[in-house]
Amino acid sequence: MAGIMELLGMALGTFLIFSTLSMLYKDNVFFRVGQMAVMGSSIAHFILYNMKNVYNNAWTPLMNGDIMMIIPLILGLLMYTRLRRSTAWLARYPSSVLVGIGTGVMVAGTVSGQILDQIAVTMTDVLNWNTSGGSLINAIIIAVGVVTSITFFVFTKEHTGVVGKSASIGRKFLMISLGANWSGELVWYLTQLVGRLMYIKNFVTALMGG
Repeated sequence: MAGIMELLGMALGTFLIFSTLSMLYKDNVFFRVGQMAVMGSSIAHFILYNMKNVYNNAWTPLMNGDIMMIIPLILGLLMYTRLRRSTAWLARYPSSVLVGIGTGVMVAGTVSGQILDQIAVTMTDVLNWNTSGGSLINAIIIAVGVVTSITFFVFTKEHTGVVGKSASIGRKFLMISLGANWSGELVWYLTQLVGRLMYIKNFVTALMGG
């Protein structure tokens, strides 16, 4: 039989589940309470987690003589100046650093992982289909889908003639791809729903002493 603290925890979890699902009917006070509880606990968790990271990755190396760690520490502390209106402008500096570094990393990763690597894999599948154990038809379909999908996003030329036909084919490939992705998302959400329903079932079973 579950202990009293475990039952209280499961009761709180069940309340938050029903509070979240109540939004399907309309906005209400229970949904707002559940939303604020989840956001508050998430913020508290990330603050404590980041404090541990700062201690391990910045403060400890600084105490061991790595003077350069003073820079991320100062930038991190400046983020908290946003909590006061008169000093909130100071938070723009660490925010700018984060946005700049994040953009640089994202652009480099996107170009490499989603463009260059995809082109290389597509061409490799077409040229080496007989040695890689793949199918020539599949390789051709993927190559056609990649080329025509890219054509769909050409906005410097009107979609007429060959470009228009290619863009039309690419649009169909994109619709198939987005549909497949959406179905995957739907299955994931249904899996989450089933998991929450099982949580409620386990709570009721524990509450009844089963």
